[in-house]
Amino acid sequence: MSGVARLLIVQTINNLAILLIIVAIISVIFVIYNQQALEGAVIEAVQNYARMIERNPNLTEEEKKMLIEQFEQNLRYKFGLLGNPVQKVYNMMIRLLTLDLGNARQIYIGASYAIKDQVLLALRNTAILFTTATIITTFVGLFIGLYAARRPQGLLDRVLSISAVFSASLPTWWLGMLMLLIFAFKLGWFPFQSKDIFIKLSELSAAYQVGEMGYFTYLVSRIYTWIYYMFLPLVTVVIVSVGGWAYVVRNIVINRMTEDFVMVARAKGVPERKVLFGHILRASSPPLVTIIVLGLVNSLGGAIITETVFGWPGMGLLYWVALTNSETLLLGTVTYVTVLLFVIAVVILNFIYALLDPRVRTGHAGGIGPVAR
Repeated sequence: MSGVARLLIVQTINNLAILLIIVAIISVIFVIYNQQALEGAVIEAVQNYARMIERNPNLTEEEKKMLIEQFEQNLRYKFGLLGNPVQKVYNMMIRLLTLDLGNARQIYIGASYAIKDQVLLALRNTAILFTTATIITTFVGLFIGLYAARRPQGLLDRVLSISAVFSASLPTWWLGMLMLLIFAFKLGWFPFQSKDIFIKLSELSAAYQVGEMGYFTYLVSRIYTWIYYMFLPLVTVVIVSVGGWAYVVRNIVINRMTEDFVMVARAKGVPERKVLFGHILRASSPPLVTIIVLGLVNSLGGAIITETVFGWPGMGLLYWVALTNSETLLLGTVTYVTVLLFVIAVVILNFIYALLDPRVRTGHAGGIGPVAR
């Protein structure tokens, strides 16, 4: 087994171990929280039951006491308050790892009470929004940053410096409310709340199933519906992100331009476009890929403020409604899925670094990717 393969396996095992530790911590927290909440419910139910049988003249004091104790014991068994605390934490870990967490008290997203279904649907919606935003931001930022780095202190570079500070300073919630005010309230071009997308998609599916529209029309209508309801949050995220990302690309590329291999390539007469895209961009790719992947994974955990402002039915909105409704298992599931995505991203980044960084392939790098940094 090569040194790179061995290092990748070790890093993967370490990341999985970290995931298990985090899942254990989440399980302990929510087991303790559930215990406290259910203890209060048991005490209240036992007191109500005691007051009810106290009015029964046919029971002796001893019989009343035995009935109350039996009622309390049954409730504790029903609510899972009996048994070993370690076993409870273990059971909660298994339930989290398998997403077997039963039903929520309400349907917050989608059409199912099941926690697993709501979380997976919210994750899909968040992925659609923020993956699209990340792709647009990445390509626009790369284009602007690369060409700004070719002429430092030029017109494009100066404009980029100002716009980066401006866009990074914009609060997402403020820009989102401004977009809603202009394009939803004043002009009426887009919807005020994006959560209504499910109603429209259901209407389209029903119309297609009864034969009111052909497949091509149905497909185009679905794409239009997604764009229509996703446009305002998508544009808001891109505006807030693209300036800072382009400036990061510009700084990394400028640093790479001063290295020896770039000067050698230029001295050999390699065209500037090939130097920029074939040499400099390739050498700059490890940190850029790290920023892109980790930024995407962080967004998949859900942008609570952005999704709440626009009513986008994603992980952020689900986390918020679960928090306000004290849905402990739902909160734990969202947290676990976010951590799981982050661990998967780190593992993927380790492999990407092995492909992009020659020092890793030859075994001369001190470590791999973000784990080693």
